[in-house]
Amino acid sequence: MRTLNNPIFWALGALFVLHQFSQKVLGWSLTFFDHYLDTFLLAPLLLTGLLAEWRDLYQLGGKYTFPLPVVGLLCLVLLITSEVVFPVLSKAFTPDRYDVLSIVLGSCVFYYFLNRPLRISDPAKSSAL
Repeated sequence: MRTLNNPIFWALGALFVLHQFSQKVLGWSLTFFDHYLDTFLLAPLLLTGLLAEWRDLYQLGGKYTFPLPVVGLLCLVLLITSEVVFPVLSKAFTPDRYDVLSIVLGSCVFYYFLNRPLRISDPAKSSAL
């Protein structure tokens, strides 16, 4: 699960928790963030978890990354689920073109900053230091 040790992943996760705490517990309302931050954070957090699962479950190793077409397909699945399926199932969800933009931007953050091969350190080199 070294995939989840990425500081960017933890920063985004902390931002999500901080936003939820400030919104639900403290009652703070920042309209723009309330509408789009969670949607933006959905893709990088979920896709990083999925990448970690694939690396471990399918034993693909730390060098495996999702190719761009796979990230695009996963982004499309998130878009269809959140903007088509959820609004049909519940009136609490409403489709929004800015949500689409948020998910696409979040997917780009995942692809460019989190979808990286793990650096495997050589124990022989570290013991020589």
